[in-house]
Amino acid sequence: MNSMKLRKVLGVTLAATISAAALAGCGGSGESKTAVTESKGTEAVQETTGDTTASDTEAGSAETAKRDEAKEGVTITVAASSNWIKDIDKELAAKYEEESGNTIQWQASPDDQYTNVLNSKFAVGEGPDIYLTQSGAGIQEYQPSEHALDLSGEEWVSRYRDWAKEGTTYDGKIVQCLTWSADGWAMLYNPDIFEKAGIKEVPKTFDSFMEACEAIKNLGITPIYEPGAAQWHQATWLDTLSAQAEESKPGLRESLNQDTAKFAEQEGLLKGLEQMKQIEEAGYFGEEFMSNTWESSVDKMITGEYAMILVYTTFQNEIMAKDPSTNADKWEMFQVPLNDNTVFAQSSGGVGRSINKDSKVIDAAKDYFNFLTRKDNLETYYAARQDLGQCSFTDIEGNVSNGYKTVVSNGTGVGQNFETGVTNWNSTEIGIQVQNMYLGGTAMEVLEGIDAMREPLFEK
Repeated sequence: MNSMKLRKVLGVTLAATISAAALAGCGGSGESKTAVTESKGTEAVQETTGDTTASDTEAGSAETAKRDEAKEGVTITVAASSNWIKDIDKELAAKYEEESGNTIQWQASPDDQYTNVLNSKFAVGEGPDIYLTQSGAGIQEYQPSEHALDLSGEEWVSRYRDWAKEGTTYDGKIVQCLTWSADGWAMLYNPDIFEKAGIKEVPKTFDSFMEACEAIKNLGITPIYEPGAAQWHQATWLDTLSAQAEESKPGLRESLNQDTAKFAEQEGLLKGLEQMKQIEEAGYFGEEFMSNTWESSVDKMITGEYAMILVYTTFQNEIMAKDPSTNADKWEMFQVPLNDNTVFAQSSGGVGRSINKDSKVIDAAKDYFNFLTRKDNLETYYAARQDLGQCSFTDIEGNVSNGYKTVVSNGTGVGQNFETGVTNWNSTEIGIQVQNMYLGGTAMEVLEGIDAMREPLFEK
């Protein structure tokens, strides 16, 4: 998703000659055995024999160069979509640089250009040392069999949670270092409004959901804040059905990835889309929802004018941070019961880091991963990233919100979503199809549109 600088690994190697070592007179704890040997060896040649050969000198110089390189450090280039690099990433990189002597060189690209730019760099043999990608199916966008180093043997892999192992595995090998959390989208609701509306338990069927919405609407409160202007958000509604769809047809994600199954063939998805249209037609999104923006979501939920919103499980932290009087940290979540769904669909773990097989600084890149996965650094990372939930490592819990706890307890299971489990899933394009449905199109046209969008990508 952006225009990167050409990445060249800078290995700083200072060749030391025998005479330089002698002049330096290396002393103290930093004195080099090789340097001392070379210095004294020169004297020995003058005083006793002439046995020191050119090869001995070359070997000593090479060892000195290697030692100096370790001291000076190397440059590790890291490619990422610009939105993936947060302040805490830069802070930890600076800490690593201080500890290791290595340098982290960020190569950020605009979000909408990163994939093309990174693949172009790989194509001409100028790939970065480390590159960030979405976990799960997102790994496949960058030809992992050709570029991603097998990290299965690294110590930190043993501390991965099961979902992190699944989301970072390609062809039976761990190919990503993942410090992000897994998360999904579900309905966050204000319990006070539910109580006022007489709703005693969260809806677990579509009919009970519609009854709850009607009761809330009768209070003069809009049941759901839906940012209709955010095309990508429309796709999240459909994606909430992905785990249920996989549970109903085991192997569905793989069939979709192999282009042996079609979205238009999935009856549960069709029914869910038809019910989404019923929600819209009943006015439960409000009259002007197509002009609502995602950026206004926090402020709108603070007003109390809306009872629910479809969000990720740490969203309530953002409301709480802006207005603690809302007690949003006590708000709860449930799975949207489209098609009577009660299975929570979550990601494979967000964005992970891979090491380029052709990197000249693989050992340094691995050392950086060891640093990032240390318990103290994971704690620092999650303290800064309140938008992240459960940590991918068992060392720490992470930021498990009340929303995450309740959506799991209110449901019947957890599974992987389409966004990170299916290739060629484009939330923006799918969202446009859903918007068209609200403007007069049909649910089947949405699914057929998704299939048509994905088909050319399989032909490449």
